[in-house]
Amino acid sequence: MGKARTDKLGQMNVLKSRMQLLCHTIDSLDETSDIEDLERLAVSLDQLKAKVLRYAKDMKEHEESESGSK
Repeated sequence: MGKARTDKLGQMNVLKSRMQLLCHTIDSLDETSDIEDLERLAVSLDQLKAKVLRYAKDMKEHEESESGSK
């Protein structure tokens, strides 16, 4: 596995890259796509959602720690 991103810019870049990959995957779907393709797409969406929620939690914790240290 890759190193976890903790900086906000890095996290946003990861999300953008993952979204672009997801968009590319969706664009490649056509009449030859099968149930496995759709299941892989659903897994990718779930993984992206989990990453978005993780980064949102990280940002909230960072903001709270900064406001508590002032």
